[in-house]
Amino acid sequence: MDASTATRTYRIESGPMALELLQEGRLVRLRLCHGEETFLDGELGGMLLLSTGRPWRPAHPGLRSARVRRTDGALTVSGTVGGLAAELSFAFAGGTLRAALTWRNAGERPLRDLTAGLALHLPEAGPEAVTLPQVLYRGNPSADPGRPVPRLGRGPHGGLVVEEHRLPVPCAHAEWQPPGGPRFLTVYALDPGEGSLGALAGERTSLLALSGPVMFDGEADVAYTHKATTSPHHGGYRELAPGGAFTLGYALHWGRPARPGHGFRDLVHRGLRLYAPAGAAPLSLDRMIELKSAAMDRRWREGPDVAGYLKFPGPGHEPGFLYGWTGQCLRLAWCDARLGLERGEEWRLARCRRAVDFYLEGSAAGAPEGLRLACYGLADGRWTTFERGGVPFVSARAYGDTLGDLADIVTLFADRGLPVPERWTTALAEGLDAVCRGLTPEGLVPLGWRLADGAPLPAPPGSAGLPCVLALLKSQRAVPSRRRFAAAAALFERYRQAHAEDFSRPFSHATLDAACEDKEAGMAFFQCAYEMLLTTGHSRYLDVASAAADWLLTWVYQWNPGHPPGSPLAERGFDATGWPGVSVQNHHLDVFFPVPELARFGELAERPEYTRLARLIMHALGQGVCTGPGEWDFAEPGEQGEGFYPTNWQERGTSNTWNPSWVTAHPLANALRLRGAPPALGG
Repeated sequence: MDASTATRTYRIESGPMALELLQEGRLVRLRLCHGEETFLDGELGGMLLLSTGRPWRPAHPGLRSARVRRTDGALTVSGTVGGLAAELSFAFAGGTLRAALTWRNAGERPLRDLTAGLALHLPEAGPEAVTLPQVLYRGNPSADPGRPVPRLGRGPHGGLVVEEHRLPVPCAHAEWQPPGGPRFLTVYALDPGEGSLGALAGERTSLLALSGPVMFDGEADVAYTHKATTSPHHGGYRELAPGGAFTLGYALHWGRPARPGHGFRDLVHRGLRLYAPAGAAPLSLDRMIELKSAAMDRRWREGPDVAGYLKFPGPGHEPGFLYGWTGQCLRLAWCDARLGLERGEEWRLARCRRAVDFYLEGSAAGAPEGLRLACYGLADGRWTTFERGGVPFVSARAYGDTLGDLADIVTLFADRGLPVPERWTTALAEGLDAVCRGLTPEGLVPLGWRLADGAPLPAPPGSAGLPCVLALLKSQRAVPSRRRFAAAAALFERYRQAHAEDFSRPFSHATLDAACEDKEAGMAFFQCAYEMLLTTGHSRYLDVASAAADWLLTWVYQWNPGHPPGSPLAERGFDATGWPGVSVQNHHLDVFFPVPELARFGELAERPEYTRLARLIMHALGQGVCTGPGEWDFAEPGEQGEGFYPTNWQERGTSNTWNPSWVTAHPLANALRLRGAPPALGG
């Protein structure tokens, strides 16, 4: 064979993973292998993306004058790509393949408007294979098709590339299903900050790891900037003076998921090893409880015929109560009772009783049997409800939240030997029975029920009804019923098959104003799996809950994106590590997360990483809490804004002062539960 055409193979490996570089004449092929199988195989020049000019375009000028050399367990390829000298170094470390791409201007003129990086072309993978944490889950199939929401799309113009700071785990991940079984590949930013990650959906799907520019719906230099809103974004381009260079660093990991659709789970746990998250902890649990209790107390309102907790405490809002969703009026009542029991403050127990009685006495008026209204206005003394398309309805999400809170209150009183009024248990049982009667033809809880006749809404339910399933499960400690438990177990299994068998249709529609894939729907599923484990003790629920926990953890920041210099978050030292995002529509941070359940589940499953993460999250959420007048732009201690913005969704580096009562209820309840004794298994 002619020496100029002979193939020379270079190989490095770590465990089952191996990288092969095959040089034949002027061409270099790259192969990613797992055992005896090849996961990815292509000409290296076709994987190097280089674009000059604006808007950028996915271009592959090719690798010329390529030379491969081996040094101390590493492989290095050098050559030229377009007008730049390129050097790629590969080495295994920490269970991943580390790739360093250095781009150098070898010419005599400055180069501007550069985009460079990797394009990993996947075999047999459609666009639905891609996951970008917080941004894209299997194509976002449940997102409202009438709204601009991140999607990869299909065909020659499909493409989505986002800033690294938009990704809680800064990576692009794909899973595909060849005849031999499922496979996954993930590319992580090693030093995240100014780069961008995403995918293209042309003739084949490609994962992209780039130097910074973005793309939305196939259009370059467009970013997603608010609810259903995009804007021009011209950042991310690089300039190189003669002799100047920049290096992009990535980690690649590939393998086989334990089950089809579960490849994202490796994304989470591999990321934890890469980024070793350690967030801020400005408040102890005791201090958090003290501050949030003060915020709760300011919300309390009572009179001869009214008792509850204001959704908003100050001027500028219509005064009123909201039960469930962003109000959580009965969650605050539970907090009051729990604090009263801990401190021996009977007046707090009395407030809880009055709040529950007020809700039960008035909220059923005008609602179908067993259902209840969710909103009470103090100005006019009227009970009202949600509307969808001008049609009043009872929200399954909000009603499920409230039934669960009522079950928790009944359980708390019963466990402490306090009298439980019969009207409480009767109302709880009637509400749960109404849920079981009002299922969709597919046997799921609907998005809600029409106020006129109690009929299920015809809209796709997504996972919005999971809080009702959670309430059915929690009620076993309050009003035990084999019939209701059987109904809850059957419902849970239907939701598992619909959403968590292979995660091809991820959890969605629990956030009432979003209509898309969201963290809150996944939260309720995880909590249901946790309750099934507590109630039955069956080990199969360990596996289901673990998968749900991992899906939830794709929303939790494992790193701290830098904030713009001079921005409020930068000036206040805000660290996003440990904070969860919200939905594929709303790319901001909030405090809603099942911290005590995750912590206890880690103990039950003997998975200490879950317990450690739960405490990291709880302490991280202490940021943004006002501890004195003027702090975080609040006048009173304990207040905290609903949204924090470390991304270009809203104004990066800022937070808001929108403080509905759930921002008090959830952290306070979580802190109290985390500080208290855990529930027993199989009770």
